[in-house]
Amino acid sequence: MIRTAILSVIALASVNAVSVKYSTCRSHGVHGTLTTVDVEPCPAEPCALPHGKNITLRATFTPSVDSNTFKSSVHGIILGLPVPYGVPHGSLSGPIVSGQEVTYTNTLYVSPAYPKIRLNVEWEVLDDHHRDLFCFIIPVHITS
Repeated sequence: MIRTAILSVIALASVNAVSVKYSTCRSHGVHGTLTTVDVEPCPAEPCALPHGKNITLRATFTPSVDSNTFKSSVHGIILGLPVPYGVPHGSLSGPIVSGQEVTYTNTLYVSPAYPKIRLNVEWEVLDDHHRDLFCFIIPVHITS
């Protein structure tokens, strides 16, 4: 009985979190290798970001440099122009040590004030020297 309940919870969680397809932002200057990007909930791509809900993003990467701190920088690309979106810095599963895989997690609130629009989101995490540890772009759709 308990085994069935645990398997059901795992199955439901895997339906909500999706490893999404992403493109990298730059061809040079990135000081890490991105492995996966997961968005929850995201039942299909492009990810629908519903108004009034929290979205959790997880990115697994291997840095090629050590860093004592990190900073998140997020932009919505609207009509080709980057529009800054303030997000909390998020958290890491461990220290930023060159060659050691780490998972970055951030949760953001989709305000009902945001317009219903399809756009690309550029997400960067920078080290303590303001260098990209990773940078990716994913398509999203803000919905009601």
